Amino acid sequence: MARLLLIALVLAGCAPGYVIGPLPVVSEPERAATVVFVRVLQFAAAGATLTITIDGVETYELGTGEHIVVRVPAGEHLVGVKGGWDLIVARIHPTHVLQAESGRTYYFRIDPVPAGINRTTEAEGRELVAKTKPAASEATGPRTP
Repeated sequence: MARLLLIALVLAGCAPGYVIGPLPVVSEPERAATVVFVRVLQFAAAGATLTITIDGVETYELGTGEHIVVRVPAGEHLVGVKGGWDLIVARIHPTHVLQAESGRTYYFRIDPVPAGINRTTEAEGRELVAKTKPAASEATGPRTP
Protein backbone atom coordinates (compact mmCIF):
# COMPACT_ATOMS: atom_id res chain seq x y z
CA MET A 1 0.00 0.00 0.00
CA ALA A 2 2.79 2.42 0.90
CA ARG A 3 4.50 1.59 -2.37
CA LEU A 4 1.35 2.50 -4.35
CA LEU A 5 1.06 5.80 -2.48
CA LEU A 6 4.67 6.66 -3.28
CA ILE A 7 4.15 5.84 -6.96
CA ALA A 8 1.00 7.98 -7.05
CA LEU A 9 2.84 10.91 -5.51
CA VAL A 10 5.68 10.66 -8.01
CA LEU A 11 3.27 10.48 -10.96
CA ALA A 12 1.18 13.36 -9.66
CA GLY A 13 4.16 15.71 -9.70
CA CYS A 14 4.47 18.93 -7.80
CA ALA A 15 1.75 21.52 -7.52
CA PRO A 16 2.71 24.64 -9.51
CA GLY A 17 2.16 28.15 -8.22
CA TYR A 18 0.03 30.96 -9.60
CA VAL A 19 -1.39 34.42 -8.81
CA ILE A 20 -4.51 34.30 -6.62
CA GLY A 21 -5.10 37.88 -5.58
CA PRO A 22 -4.28 41.51 -6.16
CA LEU A 23 -0.66 42.57 -6.05
CA PRO A 24 0.45 45.74 -4.26
CA VAL A 25 -0.23 48.93 -6.19
CA VAL A 26 2.99 50.75 -7.02
CA SER A 27 2.06 54.32 -7.99
CA GLU A 28 5.68 55.50 -8.13
CA PRO A 29 7.75 52.70 -9.75
CA GLU A 30 10.99 54.64 -9.28
CA ARG A 31 10.43 54.54 -5.50
CA ALA A 32 9.49 50.84 -5.32
CA ALA A 33 11.34 47.98 -3.67
CA THR A 34 11.50 44.40 -4.92
CA VAL A 35 10.60 41.39 -2.78
CA VAL A 36 11.58 37.89 -3.88
CA PHE A 37 9.96 34.83 -2.29
CA VAL A 38 11.73 31.50 -2.90
CA ARG A 39 10.46 28.03 -2.07
CA VAL A 40 13.28 25.55 -2.53
CA LEU A 41 12.72 22.17 -4.09
CA GLN A 42 11.83 19.75 -1.29
CA PHE A 43 9.98 16.45 -1.09
CA ALA A 44 8.14 17.54 2.07
CA ALA A 45 4.79 19.09 1.09
CA ALA A 46 5.83 19.02 -2.59
CA GLY A 47 2.28 18.25 -3.71
CA ALA A 48 0.87 21.41 -2.14
CA THR A 49 1.26 25.10 -2.74
CA LEU A 50 1.86 27.62 0.05
CA THR A 51 0.01 30.93 0.09
CA ILE A 52 2.10 34.12 0.13
CA THR A 53 0.51 37.13 1.82
CA ILE A 54 1.49 40.77 1.50
CA ASP A 55 -0.08 43.19 3.96
CA GLY A 56 -2.69 40.56 4.87
CA VAL A 57 -3.76 39.96 1.25
CA GLU A 58 -3.33 36.49 -0.26
CA THR A 59 -1.41 37.13 -3.48
CA TYR A 60 0.30 33.96 -4.71
CA GLU A 61 0.23 30.19 -4.38
CA LEU A 62 3.87 29.12 -4.50
CA GLY A 63 4.84 25.59 -5.52
CA THR A 64 7.98 23.76 -4.52
CA GLY A 65 11.05 24.78 -6.51
CA GLU A 66 9.51 28.12 -7.51
CA HIS A 67 10.10 31.80 -6.84
CA ILE A 68 8.13 35.00 -7.36
CA VAL A 69 9.23 38.60 -7.68
CA VAL A 70 6.90 41.33 -6.40
CA ARG A 71 7.31 45.10 -6.51
CA VAL A 72 6.05 46.98 -3.45
CA PRO A 73 5.93 50.67 -2.55
CA ALA A 74 8.61 51.86 -0.14
CA GLY A 75 7.48 51.63 3.48
CA GLU A 76 6.42 49.03 6.00
CA HIS A 77 4.89 45.77 4.75
CA LEU A 78 3.83 42.55 6.46
CA VAL A 79 4.80 39.50 4.40
CA GLY A 80 3.74 36.00 5.38
CA VAL A 81 2.94 32.44 4.45
CA LYS A 82 -0.12 30.22 4.94
CA GLY A 83 -0.45 26.51 4.30
CA GLY A 84 1.73 23.49 4.92
CA TRP A 85 1.10 20.81 7.50
CA ASP A 86 2.50 22.75 10.49
CA LEU A 87 0.44 25.79 9.61
CA ILE A 88 -2.82 23.87 9.15
CA VAL A 89 -2.48 21.92 12.40
CA ALA A 90 -1.30 24.83 14.52
CA ARG A 91 -3.37 27.47 12.68
CA ILE A 92 -0.44 29.85 12.68
CA HIS A 93 0.63 32.12 9.85
CA PRO A 94 4.28 33.14 10.13
CA THR A 95 4.92 36.73 9.11
CA HIS A 96 7.83 39.12 8.81
CA VAL A 97 7.73 42.91 9.05
CA LEU A 98 9.66 44.44 6.17
CA GLN A 99 10.72 48.09 6.08
CA ALA A 100 11.14 48.34 2.30
CA GLU A 101 13.47 51.01 0.95
CA SER A 102 13.34 52.40 -2.59
CA GLY A 103 15.50 50.52 -5.08
CA ARG A 104 16.38 47.67 -2.70
CA THR A 105 15.72 43.97 -3.19
CA TYR A 106 14.74 41.67 -0.32
CA TYR A 107 14.82 37.86 -0.38
CA PHE A 108 12.69 35.48 1.65
CA ARG A 109 13.01 31.70 1.86
CA ILE A 110 9.69 29.88 2.28
CA ASP A 111 9.87 26.53 4.09
CA PRO A 112 6.89 24.16 4.45
CA VAL A 113 8.35 21.95 7.22
CA PRO A 114 8.90 23.44 9.69
CA ALA A 115 6.67 26.13 8.30
CA GLY A 116 8.13 29.58 8.02
CA ILE A 117 9.24 32.64 6.14
CA ASN A 118 12.85 33.68 6.66
CA ARG A 119 14.73 36.64 5.29
CA THR A 120 18.00 35.70 3.61
CA THR A 121 21.04 37.58 2.43
CA GLU A 122 21.22 38.84 -1.13
CA ALA A 123 23.93 36.29 -1.96
CA GLU A 124 21.89 33.37 -0.62
CA GLY A 125 18.73 34.74 -2.22
CA ARG A 126 20.34 34.96 -5.67
CA GLU A 127 21.65 31.41 -5.27
CA LEU A 128 18.18 30.13 -4.33
CA VAL A 129 16.58 31.95 -7.29
CA ALA A 130 19.12 30.35 -9.64
CA LYS A 131 18.01 26.91 -8.42
CA THR A 132 14.27 27.54 -8.85
CA LYS A 133 11.90 28.53 -11.64
CA PRO A 134 9.54 31.51 -11.74
CA ALA A 135 5.92 30.84 -10.77
CA ALA A 136 3.17 31.90 -13.17
CA SER A 137 3.00 35.69 -13.25
CA GLU A 138 -0.65 35.93 -14.25
CA ALA A 139 -3.87 34.98 -12.50
CA THR A 140 -4.09 31.59 -14.16
CA GLY A 141 -5.58 29.57 -11.33
CA PRO A 142 -4.53 25.99 -10.69
CA ARG A 143 -2.89 24.37 -13.67
CA THR A 144 -3.66 20.80 -14.60
CA PRO A 145 -1.02 18.46 -16.02
